[in-house]
Amino acid sequence: MSKSKDNTHDFINRFDRLPTRERFVLKVKEAFSSLAAFYGFEPIHTSLLEDPRLFGGLQKAGLMGERSPVICKTSLGVDLALRSSGAVEIFRAYTAHRMNGLPHPLKFLFEGESFFVSTRESDGHLDSVYELGLCMIGEEGPIAEAEIIQVLWKSLEKAGVDASLLNVRINATACNECRPLFRTPYLAYFRPRFYRLCKGCRRHLKRNPTKILNCKEEQCRGISQNAPQVLDYLCEVCKKHLRGVLEFLDEMRMSYFLDPKFFRDGSLFNSLNFEIALALPAEAVVEDGKEPTAIPGESMVLAEGGRMSKAGELVVGRRLDVACGVMILEAVERILARIGGELTDSPKKPRVFLAQLGELAKRKSLGLLEALRAGEISVVESLGRDSVKSQLNVAERIGAEVALILGQKEALDSTVIVREISSGIQETIPQDKLVEFLKRKLKR
Repeated sequence: MSKSKDNTHDFINRFDRLPTRERFVLKVKEAFSSLAAFYGFEPIHTSLLEDPRLFGGLQKAGLMGERSPVICKTSLGVDLALRSSGAVEIFRAYTAHRMNGLPHPLKFLFEGESFFVSTRESDGHLDSVYELGLCMIGEEGPIAEAEIIQVLWKSLEKAGVDASLLNVRINATACNECRPLFRTPYLAYFRPRFYRLCKGCRRHLKRNPTKILNCKEEQCRGISQNAPQVLDYLCEVCKKHLRGVLEFLDEMRMSYFLDPKFFRDGSLFNSLNFEIALALPAEAVVEDGKEPTAIPGESMVLAEGGRMSKAGELVVGRRLDVACGVMILEAVERILARIGGELTDSPKKPRVFLAQLGELAKRKSLGLLEALRAGEISVVESLGRDSVKSQLNVAERIGAEVALILGQKEALDSTVIVREISSGIQETIPQDKLVEFLKRKLKR
């Protein structure tokens, strides 16, 4: 098998979720959706497929440099794009379903896989993220970002992340009015220093100049130390908005870092960006083979967001106040695994096991299972096996306390044999009395 085929299979296999991982996903989704519902965010489902023309204006404006859409050519001669952002799909649905006539602000909860060609760290590779996201349309004030950050933060905490290690990184990156005021002195500062920059930063100066601020090269970091700061050039509207968000974070007692070097050029977010990251303490350890390895001061972004008004306007065709935030499911899963946390609670050990013998008993078993479910008694069954002995072996292996045995005679008599796994003591009980009998027995 070729290397490209191996890579394709690896990429496809990423989307499989075996039971243990799926339990984790459901746990995080439940925490997220319950909190979002409390704050008035309503679930919305949008298409996985999109018309590639939707992204034309966004690409021309340079808002999709980090996430170029994945275009699929069909045998019908029609090009389709895979969903690359749940928020962009909401903008399209907003127009298609004429939501502009509804009372605003509109608050949406969305989730699902997004596919894109990523250019953050390389020349481009196929990538995806599972997003749990919030989108608020029609609220121009800072309460929009504040609510979104609140839900994301509390959802991470409820999912098992230590909130004392969380930190919000935030920056106002200037609107259309004040961005030119910052851009002119910023470029004037770096152009005379062009040949002292690394090759990557020289390219950034032409395309995404603020990326120089986060270069890892020692010389570039020294050069950018005295570069103009965007906070000195913000218009009054941007200053007021940023101040409002920070006041909300103070009120909610959330740890944050106002970072004037935090820009997301090439992303869908504009004028205000935020990330929620978890900083791993020096004493945190992971299992690396048999030896624990320390992770000093490392951090990982678990959620991100900000203003998306420009993207919304380009898709909808008119001014649109939009704030959005997404939790990155894979990052939450990785961080819990690395710090030794439980990804999810272990499934509850079943206390009751149903065994059957014969076709009539197998048919009657479904009705018996339904009666047990209605009586709120959890039960495990193995209807595909024919040997009672093999079924009882399964009951012992999974640690069940009681086995219900339904054979041909019991099926005809509407009874069932109740057997204690540990002692082997058993008695025959009428099926209509079974739920009541088991509730008393299991309370002991």
